Amino acid sequence: MLSVKGTFQNGVVHPNEPIEGHEGQSVIIVFVEENHTPEPATPEDSDWDKLRQLIKNCAVDTDINDLAHQHDHYLYGMPKRES
Repeated sequence: MLSVKGTFQNGVVHPNEPIEGHEGQSVIIVFVEENHTPEPATPEDSDWDKLRQLIKNCAVDTDINDLAHQHDHYLYGMPKRES
């Protein structure tokens, strides 16, 4: 992925440097808020807490109590392992 800084003027993006070899290629333009000051992170908003919440939100209740231990059985049809 190539990142290039530029300026948006009158509905047109003007790159700050020459770009060769990408004629006709699709682009995604992201507007950068230069004066934006991020809010300080609180302990409740840590990345680990966000990850834990995402995992919790994506969890699926299968009602299979031994799914982790017997995953080969459920995925590939192999005989169940002894406990």
